[in-house]
Amino acid sequence: MNFPDLPPEILCRILLLADAKTIIRCSVVSHTWHETIASCSELQYEIQLCKAGLVSGLPSSMSTADKLQALAKHLRAWEKLDWTSTVVDLPAALDPAMQHKLAAGVFALQEDGTEFVHTLTLQENPPATTHSLGLNPRTFVSLAMDPTQDLLVCAYPTLGPDSESITVAFRSLSANRPHPMARCPSITVETGNDYEPRAIHIADDVVGMLFGDPDVIRVWDWRTGILLVDTQLDMDLPDFQFISPRVFVVASSTDSGWLDIFMISPTNTTVHVARLRLPVGMRPDGEAAWMPGGVDIQSGPVCGHPVRGSFFPGSENRIYLCAYKLALAHGDVRNIRLIVHQRALVRYVSQYVREGRTEYIDSEWDDWGPRGARMLLARQTGLHWVFPVHGERVVFLGDQERQLQVLDFGLIHGDQGNDVGDNDTLVLGPTTIDGLFKESVTTYLPFRRTLLRTDEDFDTLLMDQKHIILGNDDLDLEKQDKFGAVSLWKFPDPGVENDCDASKGIQ
Repeated sequence: MNFPDLPPEILCRILLLADAKTIIRCSVVSHTWHETIASCSELQYEIQLCKAGLVSGLPSSMSTADKLQALAKHLRAWEKLDWTSTVVDLPAALDPAMQHKLAAGVFALQEDGTEFVHTLTLQENPPATTHSLGLNPRTFVSLAMDPTQDLLVCAYPTLGPDSESITVAFRSLSANRPHPMARCPSITVETGNDYEPRAIHIADDVVGMLFGDPDVIRVWDWRTGILLVDTQLDMDLPDFQFISPRVFVVASSTDSGWLDIFMISPTNTTVHVARLRLPVGMRPDGEAAWMPGGVDIQSGPVCGHPVRGSFFPGSENRIYLCAYKLALAHGDVRNIRLIVHQRALVRYVSQYVREGRTEYIDSEWDDWGPRGARMLLARQTGLHWVFPVHGERVVFLGDQERQLQVLDFGLIHGDQGNDVGDNDTLVLGPTTIDGLFKESVTTYLPFRRTLLRTDEDFDTLLMDQKHIILGNDDLDLEKQDKFGAVSLWKFPDPGVENDCDASKGIQ
């Protein structure tokens, strides 16, 4: 029997072993194959996931029809933002000056004036797990977490006279104890003058930290406690994010500003892969320039295992929010928001490896920025932005009071996003910024904008795949003593999407 003549049920089973892009290409091989793929619900589910920039989550007992229904509900919930809002009590006040994180449906916060870090799962509303770290009550703790690995990383100054080091503890999120897979429950890191890390991130088996004075990025294998790389950066007050467990991007406003891409080699050396330059701001005589240290880069988490749920954003389907400040004449400042898609970054890694380079790729703004990014102006606010990015979505303030706008940059995957309503808009045309740079800056990365009205003011914002958390002082004042609350926006009915065993994500 020839391969094209296979029975439809056999062809469907074979194609399920291929990735979604291959399935889509196979659908144009012949009319018979097209009909087979169109009639196979399992293949259609893989195709729709690919178009949405998602991948399958943990195994579950859901039928394929239920998964397709859950996926359609998920996409519509983000397109229309027809969510429900509820007030969630917290075990401690949400202080913008303290650390708090949201990832994979788990919320963590440090309690001000104590040694405690609290974690709670939003989907199930169980009692919060309180981590007693044995610290000075006024100690500031830097946090990172990966709920799919049951991992909480806490970094805090080492106790002792004249100590110039920090302790990094690897703990279980679900229990007040060291993580069972960490060979060393904690490590001590010499830091010099800058005691606390300016950034700390987890990417599967590694933990990376950025220190200042001098600016250094250190990456450890958290399971073994072994230091993989210790890289000093020749730039002013940068910020960084992981692209993958062995690739990271550093944002800097030094000189005219750039994004540097680094790779960790198999021999644990840091390789400078590429420098992506930003548009040139006006020099002092031209009345505008990038502000040194005025940079922050954010993205969604790089989780070690599938996220709870039927699907979640694929590792390659992510955006990076780079927040810069541009100094103008007379002390005025403009807030620049540069949204960069991951595909604009990873292609340089592929090019570097493919060409066997030994020197980094130096790419001017016009070579990568206009089509790989979108540059927007943002108004000055007192909002404390904490992780307003997840997957290919980012949340900004709207033009009106008590209004949010969600920008979805995942339109390129397929034909999703054509159902435009009253509160959402497709932005396919260019954005041009004049007067702030030596030349006009025009960017084209397409996105959908959806507006969400809130019932209260807020000063803190966090987001993951199915939740938006808004915190404000008024909610905290309604509580007694040290207890607080947040306004939680979530899907109106998660339904069958959550029908899976969360413990399978912790290995």
